[in-house]
Order: sequence, then C-alpha cells, then structure tokens
Amino acid sequence: LFPSREKKFYWHLKLVFPHCHAEYTLKGVPDDKTLADILKPYIDPAESDPVVCQRLKIYTVAPRSDVQILMKIENRKQNSVRYNELDASRSLLDNLKGKIIIEYPTLFVVLKTLKSDMVVLGQDASDPAENSDSGSSSLSSVEEGEVRDSS
Repeated sequence: LFPSREKKFYWHLKLVFPHCHAEYTLKGVPDDKTLADILKPYIDPAESDPVVCQRLKIYTVAPRSDVQILMKIENRKQNSVRYNELDASRSLLDNLKGKIIIEYPTLFVVLKTLKSDMVVLGQDASDPAENSDSGSSSLSSVEEGEVRDSS
C-alpha cells in the first residue's frame, strides 16, 4: 500500500516468537516506524496487552539486550539457512534496504541465550562469504522483491 500523498510505504508484516510458538500478523505498518516501536505492544511489560504479555512472558521478563530480531536470508540452499540481524532502533525501511523479501517481511524475535539453531550471517566461522545461491532458486520474480534505497 503506497498512498500517493505520503512518501512512505505501509507493510504487511509477520512477527514470529519461536520460543513461545506464537505468530502475529500486522497490516499497514508504516516503513518509518522503528522495530522497537513495532515490538512494544508485544514484549513491553508496560505497553503490551495482558493476554499477549502472558503468552510472551519469556520475552517480557528478558532484558532488552537479550532480544534479537532476525530475518531469514532468501535464495540460499536448503541446508544453509542464515539470518540477518536487524537493528531495533532503526526504521523498518532502513532494516529492509538491500534485502530480498518474499511476499512480506517475516521477523523472528528471539532471545540470544536460546537461539542455538539460528545462525546469523557473519557470526559463524564456517559461513561462506556469499550471500545467496541464485543457481538453486526456483522463485519467480513476481513473488520476490528487493527493497532498494530510492534516494
């Protein structure tokens, strides 16, 4: 959704909280909103809905420094799943720039102490420098897009 009178894009977004087996779908999220503000209604003890807060209790009681936001890197081999770490203090747009998006962004909200099976790109010594494997991609260009800086 991109209203012509505004210079911002509104995203359909999925938040996945794997440690609680919870997922939330958001619609109309402005691209200038920070990830920290997007997460507040879910993991901020003072601002989240009591039902949501109870369901995501492991996140609400964890120190903010332990909360990490990851996004799966698309177009990689099946056995080579890697994630980009996103910056909660930056806007959604800043975090998505230069990344391939399939359908809509899916953000994985994890706790650093518990994410043993999720490898962040650049934090694994055995991780090859290459970012994607276009040879094994079976995705059509209609289904994927790359967010680029328009300035």
